[in-house]
Amino acid sequence: MENNTPVTLKFLAEKLKMSVSTVSKALNDYPTINSYTRQRVKEMAQKWHFTPNKSALNLKEKKSHIIGVILPNLLDHFFTKSIYGIEQYAMQKGYNVIISQSYDELQKEILLANMLLRSRVDGLIIAISKQTKDFNHLDQFEKLGVPVVYYTRNPSFNLNCHKVLGNTFQGSYEATRFLISRGHKRIAYLGGPKMTNFTHDRFNGYINALKDGGISFDAELVAYTDFDKENTINAIQKLFMTESPQPTALVAFKEVIIFDAIKYLKSIKHPNFEEIECIGFGNTPFIHYLDHPPLASIEENPQSVGKNAIELLLKLINKDIGIGDYQKVMVDCKLVLH
Repeated sequence: MENNTPVTLKFLAEKLKMSVSTVSKALNDYPTINSYTRQRVKEMAQKWHFTPNKSALNLKEKKSHIIGVILPNLLDHFFTKSIYGIEQYAMQKGYNVIISQSYDELQKEILLANMLLRSRVDGLIIAISKQTKDFNHLDQFEKLGVPVVYYTRNPSFNLNCHKVLGNTFQGSYEATRFLISRGHKRIAYLGGPKMTNFTHDRFNGYINALKDGGISFDAELVAYTDFDKENTINAIQKLFMTESPQPTALVAFKEVIIFDAIKYLKSIKHPNFEEIECIGFGNTPFIHYLDHPPLASIEENPQSVGKNAIELLLKLINKDIGIGDYQKVMVDCKLVLH
């Protein structure tokens, strides 16, 4: 045989004067094949450097052993860390992962979903885009028996789905209660994009903590940004440039917004700059290098969120859980003081 021609089962069978089926069973340790035959086949396979054709095996098993992942953006530290959790677990279980980014655009998400479906993935893990309100492109997976797990972004319009979420309500609640315990009564909330398609658990955590702390809610202390720098500055100005009593503390949807806020307030020499205490979601690794680090961070445990998502997906793939037996898994956040 030529060196570059892959050795086939048929070639081995001819060499051994056995049927292809016997050779295949011997290589896969079927109990119906005696140990002497198994040993002969394996020695011959080793001699000829035989490697089984994975795609042929997968077709037989009707599994591709590939998991699709769609997320908004890998530049977001949260998603990068969550992918680590997904990949580590998937590899242990013999699965490959295709990672794709929607850049928070619905059209891109639809294209990626169709591409992954054509690639015959065994399951899909998705963090939906800001624009996703219609789930047709994702419902088609389940119709074909391919399970979908929504993670980190809660599709509140879609009740019949499997989801793994960070408990951002609890994270926000704990952060706000901690600021109240430090004597703050004017606590601002700076939220992320004002989307209607997933629940505002962070905001609800903030409101509930104020209520439980006996502090009345003030709409003047709430602003939103879509992470665009100019947008964030406008939100900071709305909160800190007013005539009415200004906030003394801030809870933010993401830590990046806090870095922008700190930088801006410092640049305009805000009179109370040194006293303002901030907490945001993220726990970014470089926080310790900042001159003015936030008081604390809400650690969302992205690795654990990713691991829980892939664990749930593999249970669905292996039919340990019925595809219509919808699960909701919550991963707690942790308040990390700096």
